[in-house]
Order: sequence, then C-alpha cells, then structure tokens
Amino acid sequence: MKKLINKFAVVLLSAISFAYISTASAEIRVGLGYTHAGFMGEGKEVLGTAAGETTVETGAFETNSPNIFVEFAPNDSIAIGIEHLTEDMTTPENTNLQNNANAGSDTNNTVKATFKEHNTVYVSVNLPYNFYAKAGYIMVDINTQESLATGGSYDDVDTTGYTIGLGYHHELDNGVFVRAELAAAEYDDVHAVNKAESAKSVSVSEMYGAMGSIKIGKAF
Repeated sequence: MKKLINKFAVVLLSAISFAYISTASAEIRVGLGYTHAGFMGEGKEVLGTAAGETTVETGAFETNSPNIFVEFAPNDSIAIGIEHLTEDMTTPENTNLQNNANAGSDTNNTVKATFKEHNTVYVSVNLPYNFYAKAGYIMVDINTQESLATGGSYDDVDTTGYTIGLGYHHELDNGVFVRAELAAAEYDDVHAVNKAESAKSVSVSEMYGAMGSIKIGKAF
C-alpha cells in the first residue's frame, strides 16, 4: 500500500506542476457513464471475550451505478478530474445466529452496509493508440444497517482508498468522446464499536474492488 501511495503522490504532483506550465491546448471535459463493479472484504464481529463470540467471514458482491465526471486537461497528455458514483451500493445482508443458552432460544444479528458518496479524484496520462492510464484517491461513506438481537447499534464510518486503471478513449465529432475503462481499487480498513457496549465491535478489512465502465462525454 505504501508503495502505491508514493507512486500516486509522485504522479499527482507531477501532473499538477505540468498543468500550471502548459495550458496552450487546455480543455474542460464533462461526461457520464455506467459502472459495473465487484467488491470483496473480510468482516469480523466481536460480541465478547468468550469462545465462540467472535465470527469472521469473507464475502463478495456485485453492483451497478451510473457515474458522472468532470476533468481538466491542460494539454494533450494528461487530465486531472473527479468522478462520482450517483447511486448507493448496498452489500447483501449477513445473518449471525446467536445461541442464547439462558433464554433457551436462538437469536439473530443481521447487518449490511451501504456505500454512499463514492468519489474519486484522479490523474490520467495518455498512452499510444488512444489508451490511457489512470490513478486516483477514493473517498466513500459507509452507512451500517443492523438489527442486533444482542443489543445496541453501530455508528456510520467512512474510508479512503486508491485506484489504478486502464482505458480506451475514442474521439468523435465536435468534441464528443466515448471511453471504455477497467480499474482496480483497494480500500482502507474500517472499524466500529457498539454504542451500547464497547466490548462489541465490527470491522471490515482486505477490501478490494474491480470496476468496468462505459462513458460518454464532451470537451469544451
């Protein structure tokens, strides 16, 4: 992760510096698209210190979202932009069966999470044959949605991440363009403590994503 952060920082600073000294063919580009994504991660729930009160499970899910983007291209080589996924992305619901020996019956904890406000600030660099490489910094809110028979609830959290991708850019008439893009993402771990009992917590780690997008836009 540190190597990826360092490489991204170098690319970003170089692009910003270049943007200030070369604006002869500058463009503003706006567009929209459609993204199909898959995500995976490892979830951990801690309900106490006794044996059997910690569960760990790895899960994955697919989702779709429209996206919008705007970018500034100071020249024909690079662009700096921001992209927003316009729809929330919700994980499948996970059920954790709790054995309540004292009550003589079992109870269920259910939890799912919704990714909201998924935004990416990125730099793209043009390659030969209309291809381009892309690196970006992701910011996203995670809203927890739980029904806990064991009591309490969890605060919402946010996380950041990093993405790299490769795309194909095709120019049409009057500044219109179309793109096809593939990207991979890695997200930082998140952790939330039960608001009613601090010994209980949930965490998600090893979060990765893969995204494929089709986009159309116009340069001004």
